[in-house]
Amino acid sequence: MNLRAGKKTQLAVAGLTALALMVHAYSRTLPVPPVTPVSLGVVEYLGQLRAPVDVKGKPSGFKRFVNKALGIEDDHRRMVMPHGVAVDSRGRVLVADTKGQVVHIFDRAGKQYKQLHAPASNPFLSPIAVALDKEQRIYVTDSGRALIFVFRPDGKFLKTLGALGRGESIFKRCTGLAIDRDKGLLYVVDTVAMRVVTMTTEGKVLARFGKPGDGPAEFNYPTHITVAADSSLWIVDSLNFRVQHLDSSGKFLSAFGGVGDRPGEFDKPKGIAIDREGRIMVVEGRFDRVQAYDPRGQLMFSFGSTGGGAGEFFLPAGIALGDDGNIYIADSQNGRIEIFRPNASAMGGR
Repeated sequence: MNLRAGKKTQLAVAGLTALALMVHAYSRTLPVPPVTPVSLGVVEYLGQLRAPVDVKGKPSGFKRFVNKALGIEDDHRRMVMPHGVAVDSRGRVLVADTKGQVVHIFDRAGKQYKQLHAPASNPFLSPIAVALDKEQRIYVTDSGRALIFVFRPDGKFLKTLGALGRGESIFKRCTGLAIDRDKGLLYVVDTVAMRVVTMTTEGKVLARFGKPGDGPAEFNYPTHITVAADSSLWIVDSLNFRVQHLDSSGKFLSAFGGVGDRPGEFDKPKGIAIDREGRIMVVEGRFDRVQAYDPRGQLMFSFGSTGGGAGEFFLPAGIALGDDGNIYIADSQNGRIEIFRPNASAMGGR
């Protein structure tokens, strides 16, 4: 009896060990391959985000085999046409995917990926911009719905801003979005109305400024906006082919740009951001590049070219800057976010 019991115990242990090994093999994922930085002159290319595997890694061969045998589909989610991009205080990269009608969240540090969806009763139609307030709540403009969707940091839907009831909105077509975190103010570009709307984070409208035209503080289909450290605003005045600098009340301060394909000129200016050195970075969609200017509007440098390789773009749109100094560009027609960091030596230590 003792020998028989001992053999049963050994078999049980062996079975549990084999099961544990199988569970480990099934749950194992292959790490995300490291990317060797590629020098592009003033910046270095650090990689891209396109799908969950870019942060979670690929499942092991055994897991793929078991999933296939069980009829479990692989995770094929990926970006379709990213437009707006933001980076939160945890380093998570949030992407408004206009054509995919979703917001992607890539958590490289936590090796996690998730999606934000609007309520089924009022789903996303064309999410454009994404921004975060001081509490890291997530705000998403939807140009098709003419609404701003608000989510908690964990992704739970909270509310919408801008609705007047019966399908009406205070916006005609809300696109660009910037948040002054210290003041708790939202600046929303209403492209079709040719103006900017100032709101509280609770949705109370405080001011509207701008009108159609090509003069100071006038707009011709403005699109993107960013807030500087002094609370002034830099606004992409798209079809006037320029960037306007206004104070927080909408008073004109300066402008730069002009139509053309030469350095310092624009055709389809889109995303805009200000780095820690005070450089204004503007995405030039038509010519697949990013141009950086000083506050006086003098061109400092540019990077990017047309294509699908490292440091190349096809109709880029949004831009965001992380706390680590990295630059994130929404490469819309290539369906990805490209990541760069400034090359201090190539910039002469600036």
